[in-house]
Amino acid sequence: MTTDLDFSDTERALREALSERARQVHPSSRLDAILREASAPERAEGRHRGLALVAVAAAAAVVAGAVWGSRPDTDDATLPAGPPSVTASATPQPSGSPSPSGSDPARPPASSVALAVYRVGTNGGDEDRPVLVREFWEAVLDPRDPASAKVRAAVGESLRRSELWRGATVEDAGVTSGRITMELSDSGPDAATAEAARLEVAALVWTAQAAVGRGDVPVRITTDDGGRLLGHVSGDTAFTRAATPPEAVADLWIDEPSPGAALPTGRTVTVRGQAVAFEATVEWELRRGTTTLRDGFTTADAGAPRRGTFTVDLGRLEPGTWTFRAFTTSAEDGQAVVAERLVTFTVM
Repeated sequence: MTTDLDFSDTERALREALSERARQVHPSSRLDAILREASAPERAEGRHRGLALVAVAAAAAVVAGAVWGSRPDTDDATLPAGPPSVTASATPQPSGSPSPSGSDPARPPASSVALAVYRVGTNGGDEDRPVLVREFWEAVLDPRDPASAKVRAAVGESLRRSELWRGATVEDAGVTSGRITMELSDSGPDAATAEAARLEVAALVWTAQAAVGRGDVPVRITTDDGGRLLGHVSGDTAFTRAATPPEAVADLWIDEPSPGAALPTGRTVTVRGQAVAFEATVEWELRRGTTTLRDGFTTADAGAPRRGTFTVDLGRLEPGTWTFRAFTTSAEDGQAVVAERLVTFTVM
């Protein structure tokens, strides 16, 4: 049996592909991009297509190892590969909007996309320090919208969830390969402290980066009035996620269900989240009103100081309003609550 394939050329091509990929590695986030690339339609043909697939797969394996082996606990160790769910569905046109069958018959219908939105909340527990909290929000976007539209939508929602930024809007947003830019309508009122201002700005930075999905891309924020952000933070330099200290990120996140979610009756309710927990142990309670009906614990897939993911299967719940409480306790006495997160949802 003979073949026209030159194995030395193949090896050389693989080495070049791996080397090129390695030079592009940003350990905090490259895995997400590879996962998206892997899901895109293949365009290569013939025997070159086979070689390209092998090269990409090999490069992905090497890069993924670098990402998961070296990522810092304060960066993408706090972030999953993507939102827990993305629902794409045709959205009815609002009253007064052009009909899809009008001047642009090829225009695809808008769809619901889950975007990560960061806001300043509390860590819960006995210390109850201010931290970044992540929540997923369904935005209705045109599939053809650029990444800047996602930034405007997500950051706009983050502003609306902040008492300090109330009234501020995103006037413009831009995305390039190496930078995200945002222009806000105003610089906002003075925060009580510089630390509080920096945390509020970090929420916008993390939200913008999550919307783009390219990792710790520098973010530049300007304002119409040219003032210091919230009276303390200069917009003269770009912001990165790496500048956020680990204690400024919540120990517990509940990704599903989202706050205020309306879940269909008759279906299994599964809680999904992330936790920095001693021995990876996350305790939980299921409440109706002030009454705790069920409780237990689950084990995340990684323990502190790393962030692990966890799930709790609640089964089918009766119609009504429910509250799920997740919390972690002290490694010293097992009693003091270190972190706590509650989410209220409705089964209907």
